[in-house]
Amino acid sequence: MLFTLEALNAEEGDCLLLQYGTAQAPSFILLDGGPPRVYARTLEPRLTALREALGLRRQESLPLRLAVITHIDADHLAGMLDLVEALRESQTRRQAPLVSIEALWHNSFDDTLATRDVDQALAELQALLNQEEEAELRGFVAGTRQSRELRDLLRALKIEVNAPFPQLVLRPDDQTPALDLGSGLRLTLLAPTQSKLAAFQKKWDEELKKAVEAGAPGRVAALKRDTSVFNLSSICLLAELEGKSMLLTGDAHSDELLAGLEVAGKLPEDGSPCFVDVLKLQHHGSVRNVTPEFFERVVADHYVISANGKHDNPDVETLEMLAEARGDAKYTLHLTFPKAAWKEVKGESTTDDKRRKALRAIDAWLEKPGAVRPTRVYRQRDSLAVTVSLGNETLP
Repeated sequence: MLFTLEALNAEEGDCLLLQYGTAQAPSFILLDGGPPRVYARTLEPRLTALREALGLRRQESLPLRLAVITHIDADHLAGMLDLVEALRESQTRRQAPLVSIEALWHNSFDDTLATRDVDQALAELQALLNQEEEAELRGFVAGTRQSRELRDLLRALKIEVNAPFPQLVLRPDDQTPALDLGSGLRLTLLAPTQSKLAAFQKKWDEELKKAVEAGAPGRVAALKRDTSVFNLSSICLLAELEGKSMLLTGDAHSDELLAGLEVAGKLPEDGSPCFVDVLKLQHHGSVRNVTPEFFERVVADHYVISANGKHDNPDVETLEMLAEARGDAKYTLHLTFPKAAWKEVKGESTTDDKRRKALRAIDAWLEKPGAVRPTRVYRQRDSLAVTVSLGNETLP
């Protein structure tokens, strides 16, 4: 059995490659593409290596059973946009694309303004967002632009979007749809809910309209106060195969995940924890997205963090919260950055200084003498990913 999660080096973002089936007949699901630069540096080389390892000829594409953009922040979407742009270029040149995408999930929303007005609103917002503390919102504005570009490219490529869902990938508040992806893989949609996505669309539409009016700076403040609603739109999945499981969380909040697991019948009624083999920590290990209750109610053998110290991710407070919840239990922490990664941050900007400080703090916490700490698996410097394999087969 092949059941492997590769957390590619996506810098501050997410780019996950799920492999399942058998080594002779593997299937692939790509979740997010990371921020700009990740496609060229990491994702394209890995997809190319897999195509070669499987013995596919240049005129044969690596088949992706499904591609998922969990939400439209730029650190999740940009690399996927680069991939789709490359597919479009191959189509224009009448060349075989690197991959073929059977279906893609992407919660984009219809424009409620004329195209020119949306572009104007985004331009005005972008011009106002220059402070470091507003980086997350600037990433969302960039992701909104890229989301609209991606939507148009997918139409040109005739890639099916959001099937089998009728419009958006969402679940009713009282149901968790489950899909058979072949080779025994079962995907359960835990989030977002219909009510959360409705709130997301309503808020963004309102703020875009207000941004084209006089007084746009006030609209930026309103957006900044409520940035959590953007992460509430994350597509969150439970992948299960032959008794093994992976919880794939996007940038969701703990309460959204617990609610989805409860509706899916995965949280025991007696209050005992739900076990998954792999838990991809939400929002790059940010303390803003986790709670003690979450780590007590959902336990795993393997925890994966995709981050590089930017925006202080992962937070030491998150690791402390996890360690307190697990006590003396054994578990493994998989990190997409190398050991002593702070030494590789060479710049002198404020952002670089903050990254070095965050990464040094993580090292200090993990290496504290005498403390109970998890087993650590860092990404090797010459590797494109950190990998967790649950089956008895792997791919090169």
